Amino acid sequence: MILENIRFLVTQNENREILENIDLRIEDGKITEISENIEAEDEKIDCSNKIVLPGLINCHTHVSMSLLRGVSDDKELDEWLHEEIIPRETELSPQDVYDGAVLGIKEMLKSGTTCFNDMYAPEEKVAEAVDKTGIRAVLANGIIERSDIDSRLEESKEFIESFADHPRIKPAVSPHAVYTCSEAALKTLRDQAEELDTSLHIHLSETKSENEEFEAENGERPVEFLERIGLLDENTIAAHCTHLTEEEIDLLAENSVSVSHNPCANLKLGSGIAPVPALLEKGVSVGLGTDGPASNNSFNMFEEMKFASLIQKNSDPETMSAQQALDMATVNGAEALGLDGIGSVEEGNKADLVAVEVDEAVKPAEKERIVSHLVFSTPSVSETVVDGEVLVRDGELVEKVKDF
Repeated sequence: MILENIRFLVTQNENREILENIDLRIEDGKITEISENIEAEDEKIDCSNKIVLPGLINCHTHVSMSLLRGVSDDKELDEWLHEEIIPRETELSPQDVYDGAVLGIKEMLKSGTTCFNDMYAPEEKVAEAVDKTGIRAVLANGIIERSDIDSRLEESKEFIESFADHPRIKPAVSPHAVYTCSEAALKTLRDQAEELDTSLHIHLSETKSENEEFEAENGERPVEFLERIGLLDENTIAAHCTHLTEEEIDLLAENSVSVSHNPCANLKLGSGIAPVPALLEKGVSVGLGTDGPASNNSFNMFEEMKFASLIQKNSDPETMSAQQALDMATVNGAEALGLDGIGSVEEGNKADLVAVEVDEAVKPAEKERIVSHLVFSTPSVSETVVDGEVLVRDGELVEKVKDF
């Protein structure tokens, strides 16, 4: 397949090049050639009025919660979670989890997400939805400490082993948070991640009260605690990190922890604004996530990029450029999830791509404004390609995906 006459190709390569009037060839799920006037009998998609960029990477979500969208507004996290969400989640059947995942994946594909990092249970139903729809994902059984903790920990290990060789699923481990998992459970999951060489996905320092209450009970803050028990390393993906001290930012940087920034959900629940500029300045890899649709109401990563930039500009317009926001949704996300070959458009990389129509307001000569347009204008997706397969064409899901 050839994407032909691409008006602007936003590569997100090391030099952040934007190429004009270029062709891109896809073979066996990979980008095999980027050059002018590729001659071949392959299927062609006319991109003469389109911007092509890497598929967007959602670093933190709970996709099956699409069934809980809109059930609770105007509440802080603790009340929202324990009084509104968890009671409803206990009523969800495995079939509900599958149906919610399919619904959420369709929404993600239509808005340009080609890979997502998920925590839920039973996660094998999410994996089934990923397998059938064609999207890419990092998946983990979310662990909350209950009476059946031993069986849940064993299920986590079995899940990783079951999907270890899947071409589009990277299995991972996922303790929900320091306030819902015991130290023993956290250490077991740490050992699973090390033994099975995968990532560990956890909510961390999401609210001010989380930090204060944990410190009051344990004599140390959550980041300090996780560092002490050896849970912070290059395989850790910490979601939120909304309330961090300078010393905690240093600990995350020193231990090569990646952070998923989730601005819309944090704002909706009144959780605060993560210190993303400080994290980036210290060299922390910061990806971008939507969180679940019950706390965000949307999976749209273009919208998330816009919020990620604008909320940091509230007192300094030079802070958090459009390019930094796009990096978080692409190359940073790939790095955070430990996934090679995605996040940038380069020969040899996997063909995870998104095409959007060039808006009439974007003048053809203004190449330097393209990234700004992508981040601040929330464009509509025309094509989404995952692993070389077109899953959205002309803005609509292809029949393979639509039929689920």
